Amino acid sequence: MENIFDIKFTYEQYVRDRVILKFSNKQGGDYNVFSSYWQCFAWAAVIGFLRDERKPLGSPLADRPFSLRTMQNNEGEKVAQALICMCIAKNESLDIMKNPTEAINMINEYANAGFYHILKLIETGENSFNDMQQVLKEIFSRGEKTKKDTQKEEVLEQVEITPKPIVESPTVSTKKTARWRTTEVRDLIRYFKQGMTLEQLAATFNKSVESVIECLQKNEVYEQ
Repeated sequence: MENIFDIKFTYEQYVRDRVILKFSNKQGGDYNVFSSYWQCFAWAAVIGFLRDERKPLGSPLADRPFSLRTMQNNEGEKVAQALICMCIAKNESLDIMKNPTEAINMINEYANAGFYHILKLIETGENSFNDMQQVLKEIFSRGEKTKKDTQKEEVLEQVEITPKPIVESPTVSTKKTARWRTTEVRDLIRYFKQGMTLEQLAATFNKSVESVIECLQKNEVYEQ
């Protein structure tokens, strides 16, 4: 039986040209967010897993340049382990490890769905992913969305209805109100203007909803 760490991943030539080469330094990417191909692939895989979306790969396929072993040998051991854990969780059984090739194919398909989600956001102008903060935002601020949530949003967009953010009561929040650093305030205002809800902002900056509101009001970008 093949070792799962030695089976190489693959991806479509289409996403290689439009995402991986754009964001990976190895070939002089436009934005230089990642230093290696495998990091960009792992980013897409995490998005696919969190959104619970798989997409079969289409032709033509790119070369197979790396494996979990590549990640493991390049300071990405925890990333490799995380991908395996997510694969097991989605399969709801350790039996997937009895067929390493099937497990790698599963990760490939979740990554492919993640790549196409990234492409969609770039094409619509919703997120350009031109820095690491934008990358982290897509993982941690939107990762909770399920297929059902996404379908609801698509329906709302079609009928031109925008759901209003729900502001939690100060008695509900358990997070402490802490001082805001200058860089946090700058990012907070930027994310708020891009459409993040108060709850998403609070989770992103590990602050209470009340603290987020207070900071936005001080900077004259939010009115209750």
